[in-house]
Amino acid sequence: MVFRAQFITRSTTHFVATNKMENTSADKIVTKGPVFYGWVIVAVIFLATTASSVQLNPTIGVFIKPITEEFGWTRSQMAGAVTAGTILGGILAIFMGRIVDRFGPRWVLFGAFLVMGSMLLLMSRIEYLWHFYAITIVTRMTLQGVINLTCQTVVSKWFINLRGRAIAIANAGQRVGTGVIPYVTQIIIGTAGWRTAAWSIGLIAWGITLLPTALWLRRSPEDLGLLPDGQPQSNDKNISGGPIILNQQRSYTLVEARKTRAFYLLGTAFTISSFIGTGVNFNLTPYLTDKGFAATDAVTILMIWAASGIVGSLSAGLLAERFRNQFLSIGFYIGVAIGIAILIIVNDMQIGIIFAVIHGAFFGAALIMQHIMLANYFGSASIATIRGALVPWQLLGNALGPLAATLVFDTTGSYQAILFAYLILHAVICAAILKATIPTRS
Repeated sequence: MVFRAQFITRSTTHFVATNKMENTSADKIVTKGPVFYGWVIVAVIFLATTASSVQLNPTIGVFIKPITEEFGWTRSQMAGAVTAGTILGGILAIFMGRIVDRFGPRWVLFGAFLVMGSMLLLMSRIEYLWHFYAITIVTRMTLQGVINLTCQTVVSKWFINLRGRAIAIANAGQRVGTGVIPYVTQIIIGTAGWRTAAWSIGLIAWGITLLPTALWLRRSPEDLGLLPDGQPQSNDKNISGGPIILNQQRSYTLVEARKTRAFYLLGTAFTISSFIGTGVNFNLTPYLTDKGFAATDAVTILMIWAASGIVGSLSAGLLAERFRNQFLSIGFYIGVAIGIAILIIVNDMQIGIIFAVIHGAFFGAALIMQHIMLANYFGSASIATIRGALVPWQLLGNALGPLAATLVFDTTGSYQAILFAYLILHAVICAAILKATIPTRS
């Protein structure tokens, strides 16, 4: 089934950048060459999403046991800092979306990684719970309110026909980082302690982001005198072979998007998904070690999970260009639920690997579909602003996920009840997406 008009609408609304803040002669010189500059943007965002994993829940999860054992804190106390920072990051995202749309992502992302790396260096010096809270709140605000928002929206401005694969490749960095960074962190913790691990990953984040972001990141192809996908306007064809008119994708403003049913249904589905995803990811390493897995085996499973996510996200990006996004997304969430069911019964390395492959692949695919669907449903002109309006709700789910799971554990001594609740919530996600048809307007 050919994906009809899901990612392209042939309206007469012409997308034109309204503020060319980054259009300089130097920019024009750097874009000359045989490769469309949009792929440079994809590479920079790939590095940024890789680096963002230093503050994602799988990496934080590696620190849970060594920190709680040293200070005597509970897991829910640690999760409380993540919750507070994530909620505040959602509020920050409301304002950052408009800033990214108007002024571009270059210095926004540069400053965000500068702050994040600095906070991780300070993390290695903490002595009191309020130290941990102050640093974690700042890093989570920076991650969720600035870095993730920017990385999830920039690429969609550079591609229309090839949007699915471009977004998938750019965001595959997060899956790479989710596999590599926690593994490296665990190795450093085992040999030199968690404090050394904290400042080490801060330096890693600086090393792979600051220079590429400052030199090569740009807002949109129009700022550089280019068109999305890098194709001449008169010779464009979509993947199915049919002619299209590039740069004429219908785009919604935030006010218009809020008048559609899809905006709220997708927001609901993505919020519940965030609640489940962060609850699993934050607690995965301690959950597996509680089950008797060695710490190195737990992070090995996490690395396989992340590698499977790369395959899943890239496959989803290609499929999203051809097939109906709604049904693809529902299928991916069913796969995620199957993975959680396997996690409930995991008791040895073999089942752990099966969980990692199934849940990792479908989780990566479902996450990528969120970014693709928003751009395909509402266009790219105001995508950061629209995304910024949904982020507070999604990050509320993101924030409550780890806290709810750890509270269940601290109360019952087990994660079983919350894992069964996740299975039920996946039915709600699928129902919401099923009802979220592409918005139309006269």
